[in-house]
Amino acid sequence: MYPPHHLGGYELSCRDVLDRLRRRGHEVTVLTTTMRVADVTDHPDEQERGVRRELDFYWDDHRLVTPPLRQRVTIERANHAALRRVIEETRPDVVSVWNMGAMSLGLLTAVQRRGIPRLLAVCDDWLVYGPRLDAWMRPFADRPRLGRVASAFAGVPATLPDLDRGDVVACVVSRFTLDRARKGSRWHLPGAVVVGSGIDTADFPLEPPESAPRPWRWRVLYVGRLDDRKGIETLIRAVATLPPETTLSLVGRGDAAYVEHLRRLAHDAGVADRMTIDAAQRNELAGRYRDADVFVFPSEWGEPFGLVPLEAMACATPVVATGVGGSAEFLADGENCLLYPAGDAGALAAAIQRLAADESLRAALVSGGRATAVARTTDTLADEFERWHMTAATRRRSVP
Repeated sequence: MYPPHHLGGYELSCRDVLDRLRRRGHEVTVLTTTMRVADVTDHPDEQERGVRRELDFYWDDHRLVTPPLRQRVTIERANHAALRRVIEETRPDVVSVWNMGAMSLGLLTAVQRRGIPRLLAVCDDWLVYGPRLDAWMRPFADRPRLGRVASAFAGVPATLPDLDRGDVVACVVSRFTLDRARKGSRWHLPGAVVVGSGIDTADFPLEPPESAPRPWRWRVLYVGRLDDRKGIETLIRAVATLPPETTLSLVGRGDAAYVEHLRRLAHDAGVADRMTIDAAQRNELAGRYRDADVFVFPSEWGEPFGLVPLEAMACATPVVATGVGGSAEFLADGENCLLYPAGDAGALAAAIQRLAADESLRAALVSGGRATAVARTTDTLADEFERWHMTAATRRRSVP
């Protein structure tokens, strides 16, 4: 997925970095899927920005799909033809790989065969789940001999790429995600580096600290994907125990059935009239953060990183979070946020009540959060990725 057609921060980080590399004089072409979000139009300058929406993948409106074999072969051949066209037209020095979830992993095998260095931007667990969600590669992932037969039959790779070679650089969003990739995937990623994510200061300007704390009005905010792993149900149950003037705003997109489930849960908990669900573009979010008294990051799974707490911190909004997964590497209880045990609605409600009652605590968390956000910006992220792309492009080790 590539913005403006996207569902989360991973895709936005990709665009942020590539836009900056383009402005710095690098030639950038983006080969992405045909996936489009309803009611969202393409960027008017997509062709000039080198964005090519030509790939098919094994996903349809939040559903993983496994087409019949003949159709899979057709998809793979079309995807490889698109890759060949782009490579022949652009002659890239490096192929920058940002996410291969439900994608044709054989594309990376084809790049490997051409001897083009690859940089892996690993901001979630696609190295772990990728071989399972690639409907073409899945039957052959653990059977390379059968994969070679399928390759000969279909005329496209049916064997996984070697991502442990010397011509691969892996930039991973957190130590947590790197450890999980090494334990859960078939690759060891020697020489991988941790490159944390960052906020776009164009959308979230780091303004001077406010002279006086904001008055508390019991306005609770969640921003992010609407997904059952994100702890939103715990948040709704917590809000149901807070004072009746408490309001909850959920900002994000998700599967329609799950959104309806959240509405039913809110109704059953007695907060439906105090909860809103809508979506917003990133450049509209700063005002939403500033209007909230507290931002809650209630995730209950191993988040690879978790960018939205940094956005809230940049907007001087106190953060309450679970600190799961990679987010633990920058969230510090009592310093830039309040942490609570994932899934514990009572503890979450208590943390919000603690903030409501303690103006000095809110001010301290806002100050600590701003310092955290200042150190993690997209410009810094682009600097790191530029350096490692250059490293990948110039690396010419002997690969067995």
